[in-house]
Amino acid sequence: MKRVALSSALFLAACGGGTEMPPPEHTHDAVTELRFAAKVGAQNFACGSTYTLGTTATQYKPRDLRFYVSNVALIDEDGAEVPFKLTANDFQGEDVGLLDFEDASGECANGTAALNTKLVGSAPGGHYKSVVFTLGLPFALNHKDATAAAKPLDSSAMFWSWAMGYKFLKLEGVTTGLPSGHNVHIGSTGCMAGSDPNSITGCSAENRARITLSDYAPTTSTIVFDVEKLLAGSDLDVNQAGAPGCMSGATDTDCPPIFERIGLPFGSAAATTQTTFSITN
Repeated sequence: MKRVALSSALFLAACGGGTEMPPPEHTHDAVTELRFAAKVGAQNFACGSTYTLGTTATQYKPRDLRFYVSNVALIDEDGAEVPFKLTANDFQGEDVGLLDFEDASGECANGTAALNTKLVGSAPGGHYKSVVFTLGLPFALNHKDATAAAKPLDSSAMFWSWAMGYKFLKLEGVTTGLPSGHNVHIGSTGCMAGSDPNSITGCSAENRARITLSDYAPTTSTIVFDVEKLLAGSDLDVNQAGAPGCMSGATDTDCPPIFERIGLPFGSAAATTQTTFSITN
């Protein structure tokens, strides 16, 4: 009888009876791409389409949508960030990626025909629960000469000559009240030159948003940028004083509702949780 009891105890111990099993081993294959999509609420973003947006429910026709990401990583079950190393191609270089959702059709005629809706690279296999990236470029890359830069930093359409840096996010469209255009250009401002006028020593507003998204599964998840959510608090029919739309200026009153929705501070307002990016599975 004792032998039976001992055998039963050993069997239960072997099966984990009454105790918590250790976490499973890492079984996922290596991650080789991260998928992105641009949406306008429930609709897909597309040049040539018209959307109802903003606080005035204006009719909005997109002209452009592109943005840079950097410092991309996956977060594992222990909370550790595992870098996703980008492979160099026409849309990637120096661990920076350019996501491009315009195709030069319709109102986007000044854009480029090629789309890019994914990041290609590698991260080791593992159980990942979140993805994190910076919306923007590192300081050292942001202030290079775009005319001499390699892809994807050679785009003059994404460079601000007046601020001597890049547009991290570029969203442009025309509306009922602003047929000449409403722009969202997010980038570093208040940048200061050193003894060499062509060099930048710092910027008073870096304007890089660190985006962390939970419930991310590399094999099934898509990272969604939602134009409707970004512009939900904006009057797109009237331009406040200054630049047409939000161009990241420190006194631009078109910017606060947009900065809030991508998780950036503006003036005395602290950063809040971003709502523009999400995950769909």
